[in-house]
Amino acid sequence: MKVKADQLADAVMDELLAYSQEVTDELKEAVTEVTEQCLADIKQKAPVRKGKKSGAYKRGWKAKKAFESKEDIRFVIHNPKEYRLAHLLEFGHAKVNGGRVPGFAHILPAEQKAAVALENKAKVAVKK
Repeated sequence: MKVKADQLADAVMDELLAYSQEVTDELKEAVTEVTEQCLADIKQKAPVRKGKKSGAYKRGWKAKKAFESKEDIRFVIHNPKEYRLAHLLEFGHAKVNGGRVPGFAHILPAEQKAAVALENKAKVAVKK
């Protein structure tokens, strides 16, 4: 492609904008993939209570797209039905008659794994 000297700045800006949008699109795709994997990890490691509501907490986890624009995408992973249990199960809680129930870490490990995976995908997207 031939560019005249007076059009060089515009040509460089056009290429930079195209590159920027390509990286943005790849990062948005990476965020979506990592969100799906994080949700699967949480569901896999979530504790299951024995009884009539067994598995309701585990099945209740959902990923929801909170925001999307041309440059940005955000997801929220949450448990809309059993949201009160997440903190108690993750960190443990006190018993009524004394003592403690130990925590069962299932959210934090998935979050940390997702952060590392997204960082690696971002590095790959920028290097392309």
